[in-house]
Amino acid sequence: MRPGNALLLLLAGCIPLLPLASTAAVPGAGSHPVQRLLPPADPRIVPLCSQTYTPDICISAARPYAHEYPVIDATNLFNILVRALRDRIQVDTAKTLAMTRTQKLDKMVNVSIDSCLRSYEDALEHTGEGIEGFITRDLGTFETTFSMVIGVFSSCNDEFVDIPNPLEAQNNRLMNMAGNCIHIGKMTFKE
Repeated sequence: MRPGNALLLLLAGCIPLLPLASTAAVPGAGSHPVQRLLPPADPRIVPLCSQTYTPDICISAARPYAHEYPVIDATNLFNILVRALRDRIQVDTAKTLAMTRTQKLDKMVNVSIDSCLRSYEDALEHTGEGIEGFITRDLGTFETTFSMVIGVFSSCNDEFVDIPNPLEAQNNRLMNMAGNCIHIGKMTFKE
């Protein structure tokens, strides 16, 4: 047998095995979305974040953005945390909206979720007002409006009286993120 014929025979023998190598033949293979790897935690944020009540949330929130800043001081960390808060509110709003469309939920849970979705819009608006207070160096407006952001998420949790709250974890995280914005932002008023 010539060498070319032997190769063809080998190839012909392997063709029936090709479906076994496909991702469709292996449960779960190829079905996982590609996740964007986060940069490592920037050590420059740790000293400032460690002064907050929830340093782990502060570091986690700042992690994707800190590399964009050549210097990390309280002002830049505040900018990072506000950006992270706004982004997280938008992500959680989209996740919550998707939940209402894809899951069969109790009517009362849906009513509470709808109220929370409206509240998330208020939280974004209050965040913008708090940023304005920060920029204009109006400590009263700054503290009041970021406290209102925390109140929005707390009120959302309160919507779920005697019923399961599928938003509690995300609301608690958002409250902590807003609290970190207050704490880091107030550091700059002392300068």
